Amino acid sequence: MKFPMIYADEQGETHFGVLDIPDRELAVGPPPNPTGQMSDFGAVTAMCASSFPAGTEAPAHNAPQPYVVIVLSGEGEVVASDGEARRFHVGEVLFCNDLTGKGHVTRAITDLVLAFVNRARP
Repeated sequence: MKFPMIYADEQGETHFGVLDIPDRELAVGPPPNPTGQMSDFGAVTAMCASSFPAGTEAPAHNAPQPYVVIVLSGEGEVVASDGEARRFHVGEVLFCNDLTGKGHVTRAITDLVLAFVNRARP
């Protein structure tokens, strides 16, 4: 499966890209098992949820560790240092891996609730 991500290049500029995690078929529930696809992000170390009122803006910052952010409610915007801005809505995810470099700006367009799932470093 393909997931949006943000990362820093060798010059420290942050960009949006795509994280492609191989998927496999997964049987769900008791027989007759319907099947779906599963992508394994690997081990996680913690999960938390945070809320931000509309208009909140976090100035340029780096991800403190690799994590997946999931929009639980509201609408947010992330701006990479290269100037590209993307809006994220309920149910959308972003893999944040810009651990170094110029970082990204995060804005709450509406009241926003996010879940952060920290990914263990390989």
